[in-house]
Parts: sequence; C-alpha cells; structure tokens
Amino acid sequence: MSRTPRTLARALSAGTAVGLLAISLTACGGSDTASSASGCTAAHKLTTITPGELTVASYDYAPATILNGDNVTGMEGDLITEIAKLECLKVTVSTSGGAGAVIPSVQSKRVDIGSGNWLRTKERTKIVYLSTPLWSDPQAIVSTKGLTSNDLEGKVVGSVAGNLWNDSLQKWLGDKFKIYQDDESIYADLKAGRIDALVASSASANYRFKSAPIEGVKVINVTPNPHVPQFAGVGQVMLPSSLDNATLGKALDEDITKLRQNGTIKTILQKYGIDPSVGEPGAPSEL
Repeated sequence: MSRTPRTLARALSAGTAVGLLAISLTACGGSDTASSASGCTAAHKLTTITPGELTVASYDYAPATILNGDNVTGMEGDLITEIAKLECLKVTVSTSGGAGAVIPSVQSKRVDIGSGNWLRTKERTKIVYLSTPLWSDPQAIVSTKGLTSNDLEGKVVGSVAGNLWNDSLQKWLGDKFKIYQDDESIYADLKAGRIDALVASSASANYRFKSAPIEGVKVINVTPNPHVPQFAGVGQVMLPSSLDNATLGKALDEDITKLRQNGTIKTILQKYGIDPSVGEPGAPSEL
C-alpha cells in the first residue's frame, strides 16, 4: 500500500501502538560470536538496535507481508530474510498498532526498518531513509461497480490508515471518506456494501481475491486525477530505515541491488504470482 507518520503516513502515532509481539526468525547467525561460529561473513559492518538482530516493524498485508504464527513471509518478508542472511542477522518482527505504527516505530528508533508496501514519497524523505526501490506497485480502485479514480465523488470510499493519498481523498470526499486500521475491516465493509469502493495496492487486492473473492469485484488501476496528485504516477516500494543510521540504509540499497542482479527478487515475485517485470522499477523516484 503508500507521509508523515502514516498520516501518510499510515497514521497512528508511535504512542498509540499497543504492545509489541516479538517474532524471532533465524537467518544466518545472530551475535558476532554466533556469526563467527557459523562461518557467516556479513556483507557490511552494521549497527542495529539490538546487536546481531534486524528488528522489523510490520503488519499483515499480503502478498507483501504475511504473518503466520512465528513466520513472516510474503514478498517483503522473503526479501528481508535474504537481506538478513547477507548480513548474518537474526530477524525480529515487531507488530503493534497495525499499519499506522510502522513509520513512527522507525522514526523513534524502536525498530531498524519498516515493512508492508511502503512507497517512496517526497514527504517521507523528510522523516525516514528510503531504500532503493524493491519493485513498482500500481494502485487501484477496488469496487463491485467498476468505479475508476474519476468516479469517486459522492461515493463512500475507504482506505487503510497511512496511505499517501488519504489526505487528498479526505479533502476531496469529506465525510464520505473512511479510514480503516486493517484490511479485514475494509474488505468486510466493501463486501457488505457499507462502502462503494476502496483504494489499495493492485497486487494486494488481486492476491486477496484469489482466496477470498467478492462477487462482482473489479480492480481498476488509478489514472491521474486533479484531486489526488498521488495518482499521477506508479509508486515504488521501499524499506524505510532511520535517517540517523545512513550506514544501514546504504547497506540495504546495496543488498537489494545484489538480490535484484542475482535473480532473487524475480524469483520471489514469481513465487507470489506477481509479474516479475515490476521487479525492474527503474531509477528511484518519489510520488
């Protein structure tokens, strides 16, 4: 999915996050001692919040991130696991407050990186380090009426908290625009007819409907709209990290580039039924 603490910032403040669920996933060693014992040589010398660990704020947003018991998979989950292997780190995933807590958790240095379909935006360059793009991600209008991005006026429209277009849609649609904290609620309201449409990642919506279809649903990619400047281009997904840890940010850039060049990103996208061509997003850009 896709400004300021997700008020694009999927926008609960970090203070609103309730509790942390820590899920530890072993990648390639943990501490320096464990790395040495396992013969793992890190690609970079990094400082992380907890030595030997890569702490990730995330939430369930398939196919980007899929939380299941003590595992995190999905396109980004798998990619982060590969990055952790390169850096001889253990992945620890912190979930709290849904999408709205991710960016604030990165800003407040409670985690090293964020995950969950975060797009590169001009506003976000001010608050977090934007990694080089993972892949491109077209956004879409999802409805049972075939609505497009030019058909939303007067309609009840939903979006998950923190999406970059939320402020623009709020100004345009007023009280007919509703913000949700999770996918389950927003899709339940779409199915029940309580909203006319929702705005989401095209990949996420199409992936969801493979296992949880809604009769008559259509996923139509957005087109430019004067009320929503964020619809003017295709977003690029990134992994946000702290502006105060440029070494980590640059290491992520290099690791992502390596995993693109060796075909890992293409393989991950194909695993989740995504057109591998989106894995070549071009030069970094911001919405």
